[in-house]
Amino acid sequence: MQILVFSDLKGEIGNLRALVNQTKEFPLDAICFCGNIVSGNARLDEWVGAKLSGRVPNRNQVEILEEALEDLKLYKEFCNLIDSLGIPVMVIPGKLDASEERYFVFMQQAAFLSDNIILLHENLTKLGRYVFTGFGGELRDNEKEDYFVLQYSRREINFGTRRMCFLKPPRILLLHSPPVSTLDLEGGIHKGSQIVNDIIAAVSPEFLFCGHVSVAHGMEKINQTIVVNPGLLAEGRFSIVDTQTQEVKPMQI
Repeated sequence: MQILVFSDLKGEIGNLRALVNQTKEFPLDAICFCGNIVSGNARLDEWVGAKLSGRVPNRNQVEILEEALEDLKLYKEFCNLIDSLGIPVMVIPGKLDASEERYFVFMQQAAFLSDNIILLHENLTKLGRYVFTGFGGELRDNEKEDYFVLQYSRREINFGTRRMCFLKPPRILLLHSPPVSTLDLEGGIHKGSQIVNDIIAAVSPEFLFCGHVSVAHGMEKINQTIVVNPGLLAEGRFSIVDTQTQEVKPMQI
């Protein structure tokens, strides 16, 4: 099976248009997207600023309300572009794809209306001999946030991915957060989550696709799992994965 893996569009919709044109060069069976359609700059700035100053973040800033309208336009164009490919496209939300309500209301409707878009967050699907499941957002041990950014706790992801343990392998897992590894290093600091390492140990997927960290793109084997961080599509990066040969090709638009 040939799978195109990409992540972290962050509003650079022109790069997605270029990728869609470029996919004609590859005999693809599926596409996996690991989150962050939008940039969420206004929401992220307010959330971080409020945490630093010890205040309650303000949801009603003009910039945040205007950004919400732009996000909906990006979601619409994103779905139209990936739907036009005519092959299964599995998607999960990223940390910046907030608010949770806006993202899921739009993406669930898009998936219902499409024969190709599969919203994989907390869901299962089978393609070829593989069972796929996914869980988006940034994974944290105890923190939860669903308006300014998407953060989910260990308890939530353990519940959301538990069914994969009951299904026969081979399995492929889509997460936004990377494991603690060489694929989560940013300035020498680990930006991934130990929760992902624990899931790898519990579920043993053959492949795990992730995103979130820009500079640590590549492939690493953890236990028997091949972990792929394709890099940011906002920077033109993606990967092609051959599940039969286990070859991972880093690509650039």
